[in-house]
Amino acid sequence: MKYIVITGHKSNYPNPIEFHIGDKVTIGEMDTEFEGWIRTTTSNGNVGWAPIQYIDFDVSSAVGTANQDYSARELDTVVGERVILICELNEWCLVRNQDGLVGWVPAQTLATV
Repeated sequence: MKYIVITGHKSNYPNPIEFHIGDKVTIGEMDTEFEGWIRTTTSNGNVGWAPIQYIDFDVSSAVGTANQDYSARELDTVVGERVILICELNEWCLVRNQDGLVGWVPAQTLATV
């Protein structure tokens, strides 16, 4: 599905977390702004937000196991830019821009074309 950027987005995370199926991660607090995102620390000590759906864990443990590959890379966008939706999850969209770059942007910054 094609979208147009109606509000530009600039990433605040120059070193996004990344994990792969089976990786162990440490989990922290839930995001209070975007429901469904959890503070996650990867095995290399990098900290960032990940979709709770991508991590299997017991609420009594601070350690989880990734059930999907994931990169928290956000895409910088400008108003009027066109992107293609890959998936939407927890009020964020994973998109590909016209240069082939892939990253997450807040769903509220996009409108269908």
